[in-house]
Amino acid sequence: MSRFSYSIVTGWYADHAQRDYKTYGDEFVRSARCFDLWYHCIQRFTDPKSILIIDSASPVLPELPADPRISQVRLQKNFGHAAQDIDFLCGWSRALILGLMYGYANGDEYTVLIEQGTLFHGQDIIEQQIAAHPDADIIAPNGNETPQPLQTGIMIFRTAIIPRFVANYQNITTSDKALSPEVKCAIAARGMRLAFSDLPFGRRRPLDWKPSHFFLRHGTQAEIGAFVQHLGWGEHLLGTDPLRDP
Repeated sequence: MSRFSYSIVTGWYADHAQRDYKTYGDEFVRSARCFDLWYHCIQRFTDPKSILIIDSASPVLPELPADPRISQVRLQKNFGHAAQDIDFLCGWSRALILGLMYGYANGDEYTVLIEQGTLFHGQDIIEQQIAAHPDADIIAPNGNETPQPLQTGIMIFRTAIIPRFVANYQNITTSDKALSPEVKCAIAARGMRLAFSDLPFGRRRPLDWKPSHFFLRHGTQAEIGAFVQHLGWGEHLLGTDPLRDP
C-alpha cells in the first residue's frame, strides 16, 4: 500500500484516423490498444486510490477493465489538439482542469496526471518522485532537450494547491494555439514550489533501458517494441495498423 494517497487523472481521445496536424511517434500511442499498455503500467507500478478518464467525445473508446477505482466522464464535444485552434482551451487543458478538480474533491494528498500514450516503468514511480521532492507543490519532468520548459507526461500536484493553480491557468489570456499548455503550466505554477525532476526520457532521446524508473513519450514503432520487450508484457497488442483497426 502506498504511503501517499493520490488520484490518477488522464484525458482520452482516439479516432484511428490520420490527423490534420503534425504528430510525433507511432500511431499506436494514439490508439485504443495503447490504453491496455498504459493501464498495465498503472496497475503494475502505481497504487492510486482512484483513476479518472476524461473522454473528449471520442469516436473510439477503450475497453475498460473491471477496476472499481476507475471512473469515466465524457465531454459533450471534442475541443481538439492545441495545434488545431478549435477553442481557446484545447481538450488537453480541459482534461487537466477537470481532472485536477476531481482530485481536489476526492481529498487525496496528491493528484497525478499521467497522459494517455505515456508508457512508464519503475515500481512505486509516483512515490519515488514525491519522496525525492517532499516540499514540492508540483513535480514535473524537466524540459531539457525538448522545446518546452517542462514535460507533462507525468505531473504530480499537491492537492491543496490545485484551486490556486487552476485559477492561475484559467487567468492566462492567451489561447492554447498561441501559448503551449506546457508553457501555461509553468506560468500557472509561478509562486508555487515547482520541482523539475530528472525522471529520464519522456520526449528526450536517445533511450536506454538501464534506469529503474523512466517514462516514454512519442514512441516510435521500434521504441514501443523495445519497451514492451523490456516490460515483459504487451506483445499481443503490437503488429497491426491502428488506423485500420475497427
